[in-house]
Amino acid sequence: METVVIIGGGLAGHRAATTVAELCPEQRTVLIHSESGKPYDRPPLSKDFLLGAKRPTLKGSELYGDRIVFRDGTKATLIDPLRRIVHTDIGEPEHYDKLLIATGSRARRFENFNVDPAQVHYLRTESDALRLRAALAPGRRLAVVGGGFIGLEVSSVARRLGCQTTVIELAPRLLPRSASLSLSEWVATRHASEGGELRLNCANLRMSNNSKGEVILTWDGGAAVADMLLIAIGIGPNAEIAADAGIDTADGIVVNARCETSVPGIYAAGEVTNYPVPALGRRLRSESWTVAGDQALVAAQVMCGLDAQYQDLPWFWSDQCGVTLQSFGLPALATRLYRIGDIASERWLEIGTDDHGRFVSAVGVNPGRDMTQLRRDAKAGKPISPDIMSRAEEIDPSEIYLATG
Repeated sequence: METVVIIGGGLAGHRAATTVAELCPEQRTVLIHSESGKPYDRPPLSKDFLLGAKRPTLKGSELYGDRIVFRDGTKATLIDPLRRIVHTDIGEPEHYDKLLIATGSRARRFENFNVDPAQVHYLRTESDALRLRAALAPGRRLAVVGGGFIGLEVSSVARRLGCQTTVIELAPRLLPRSASLSLSEWVATRHASEGGELRLNCANLRMSNNSKGEVILTWDGGAAVADMLLIAIGIGPNAEIAADAGIDTADGIVVNARCETSVPGIYAAGEVTNYPVPALGRRLRSESWTVAGDQALVAAQVMCGLDAQYQDLPWFWSDQCGVTLQSFGLPALATRLYRIGDIASERWLEIGTDDHGRFVSAVGVNPGRDMTQLRRDAKAGKPISPDIMSRAEEIDPSEIYLATG
């Protein structure tokens, strides 16, 4: 009987484990999970969970202990590719015939600041979210360092709970890595309309406590005072265990479309991977729930002997301020932009193409069926639907320059 070992109990590890258990029930499937308890869904941690919702479970959790050997509270410490063994910090090592690394990412830490640790929050795990939830009380002042999706989602929720919020971003706009200029400006306007304070271009940020125990934040040309901090400056891949095993890494674990690494018998999936996107002619490391789950499905199919490849464009969504924001593809690659709807409204879509008219991106607010159609067509390798393009208006070239520059 072959053994498939999966390191990592996030969405990718869970999806791979449950898929292997269903496709290849004759194999022994082992999931090594560093946290205690069954895997859970992470996106709600920055939204409904902070408002008091229950622990977000994942479909298929009933397979643990039945068709999946589940080793929670256990950290994989070393991979021995020659002997095909995974060493752990607790219990016996696990022998594998095939190994999937789905170790995900960790929150990036802010270095060199002097604030009481009790006032500093990061958000990556359920325990992080529980600690933050307990701190979000009416009248408290929350400073969010980082104007990305997570920081903005928490800022939106915190105001609903009666907190005052200030988002502090180094870049000249919000969502600088994942949104077009239009979406960045729309989000900034929306948060400001709800009472959120926004501070951009915050170079040389410094943070410390004053004699009252307040958090004092200063940067070139500005300052703010808070009762607590959320550091939301992005995530980094947990690829060290792969690198130590001699597996190729470069901003994540390097994989091909079949989720195969540079070492035979070892695969990787999820946020830890650097994977090819043929439609864009480049490689990416994507911080996307959808990518993590879909890539894990491909990895599981390949480990079970099926022919599968992951070649989709990255897709993100974010629920905040009462709307759903979506970003598909890479907005920074667009050289021509087309828009459907009024950008001042709560429903619009912006489509980006390259100089040859090939689709490269779409962003929008509550974009609905048009975004679904664009994703479906891109997956099938089809051009943009004529119906969609017939309703789109090309944007002035000066706006294109701002959006990409």
